[in-house]
Amino acid sequence: MGKINILQPSVFNMISAGEVVERPASVVKELVENSIDAGATEISVTVEEGGIRRIVVSDNGTGILKEDMRAAFLPHATSKLAEISDLDTIATLGFRGEALASIASVSEVTMVSRADGADCAERLVLKGGKVIDECADSRAKGTSVTVENLFFNTPARLKFLKKPSVEQGHVADAVEKIILAEPSLKISLHSEKGTLIEHNGGDLKDALGAVYPDLDLARFLEVDRVSSSGVRVKGYISEVDYTAPTRSRQTVIVNGRTVVNDTVTAAVDKAYREYLVKRTFPMYVLDIVVPFEEVDVNVHPAKTEVRFRNKNAVFGAVFRAVEDAVNASFGQEKHGFDRIEPGDAVERERYEQTSMDTAELYSWQGSPSPYGDVSPTGPSEEELPHPVYDGRGYAPDISSLRKAGGVSVRPQYRGRSVADSGISPYAMPYSNTDEAFLRISSEPDDTDLANSLNNKFRLFDGTVVGQVFDTYLIVERANVVYVIDQHAAHERILYEKLSASLSSEYSQLLLIPHKLRLSGEEGEYFEKIMPSLNAMGFSIEKNPGNFMVYAVPAPVVRMDFNRFLAELFSHMLDDGEVKMTDLLKDVICRDACRAAIKGGEHLTKRQIEYVLSNLIDEKGDLPQKCPHGRPAVVALTKRDFEKMFMRIV
Repeated sequence: MGKINILQPSVFNMISAGEVVERPASVVKELVENSIDAGATEISVTVEEGGIRRIVVSDNGTGILKEDMRAAFLPHATSKLAEISDLDTIATLGFRGEALASIASVSEVTMVSRADGADCAERLVLKGGKVIDECADSRAKGTSVTVENLFFNTPARLKFLKKPSVEQGHVADAVEKIILAEPSLKISLHSEKGTLIEHNGGDLKDALGAVYPDLDLARFLEVDRVSSSGVRVKGYISEVDYTAPTRSRQTVIVNGRTVVNDTVTAAVDKAYREYLVKRTFPMYVLDIVVPFEEVDVNVHPAKTEVRFRNKNAVFGAVFRAVEDAVNASFGQEKHGFDRIEPGDAVERERYEQTSMDTAELYSWQGSPSPYGDVSPTGPSEEELPHPVYDGRGYAPDISSLRKAGGVSVRPQYRGRSVADSGISPYAMPYSNTDEAFLRISSEPDDTDLANSLNNKFRLFDGTVVGQVFDTYLIVERANVVYVIDQHAAHERILYEKLSASLSSEYSQLLLIPHKLRLSGEEGEYFEKIMPSLNAMGFSIEKNPGNFMVYAVPAPVVRMDFNRFLAELFSHMLDDGEVKMTDLLKDVICRDACRAAIKGGEHLTKRQIEYVLSNLIDEKGDLPQKCPHGRPAVVALTKRDFEKMFMRIV
């Protein structure tokens, strides 16, 4: 006797129901989507015991004809497509013909519907997928579906449901997503305890207010951009310092369908990455409109996933749309500092000072230098090629500097060039110390500021009020008081210096080459960017089945190579240029953080003014964040103070 059984329809319907109907929220989602496809403008949802006991979805749509009532509950029965080619242009939320059959197979269902133009409504009752009653009924045009005793005949599934309050929360989440995807729809959710959600229709901002009444909508930025590839991205994103602790308030809509998509999520994360601290997430609702033939909606029975034909185009469109909105929000905020005009004497002094900072290195007096031979008189400019750094960031002893007047470092080369089949000079093109700040630290506080660093402090035209808690700088200008975190501010200064001076001019040959075995998608991307990587200083060869990395740029030597690869592949979906500063962001942030002045360190007035003068960007603005995304500056206006002290209401 054969071992292969042909399952009965009642059995495979219950099995397939597990893919479509996971919990009461799944039932609500499917029924509401059917109502939307039927042209409903008003939908009411009622649940009892979180939907486990009872779910009722009623709408004012076109209704179902009497002759279609039974067919609607048959497996793979649908009015939304007839040929497989129809999937290429599917515009409805439902199309698989599985939802009603799956729901009916694991519950007791009553449908009452009156089609447009019908004399009366029709009533159909099913239990476990079988029709047990059919008769005429009365109601206005539209359809009502009642689902009771969910999973009554599949106890194994029933026991996996959570308590009613948890299931009700999932139902509310499903309704909220629908409101955001269909903001013009009038929809309400009720339980045995009253109304949970009510949205009377409107635009997307109205829907945001209905779904998240506790949020400050004034702190959301509007997004609306059409890419060159024809992808439109519109919606709202939260400001960079208005975040949530989880991703629960992130909604992605593709052609009117709420989905979960890693491509879109990765694009938004990349646009926000520079501004967020760890374990914080932006809030957003993004509606992405792409040509129907460019997206595959038939990926999962629950229709919560989609696949893009050109995901790079979608990634780029979302990334640039969000990035533009974030940048525009910063562009509207001016902090009142004068812009530095090209050719200004102060600007030239800044350049000269930066050059001096990178050309001079100090070492602990009397200690072996990690950089080579130390002499009390530095080499001439002709003798000074790129100095060698090993990343340990030795800071000078200020008291020794005062006695000796500073020491210079004679560079040391570690090998020959790649052309000589040896090791190139391992030259880190930047130091993770701030020599100018240290020189200021060693100078008397009463030195004439007008003669200091060629009047460099003229860049700052505010008043230094002082320092509190040895951590925060208080600065006043016009009617604005700035509270500045000295560590975050100095960290930003060093980060910008290190990023600007980062160089991949020299390569380091590896004693043991890295052998990379990559997945198909990773290998395709790696091969595509190999020319760019080799131009940065890598030496990479492609072999059958793997890639061999024989040399890396000097800055990469200091970084764990696996972490470097992880950072590299995080850019895989972006069609943009691969940049060394992006790949080494973590290393640069770490060096800047370690070398920056710390909270709890008392600063002199000159040190404070040094920080302020270097903190201002080329537009004359103060940065909002440190490189890790933590706030660096908080601005309080005179009006803010008057409101705090109730001088005004």
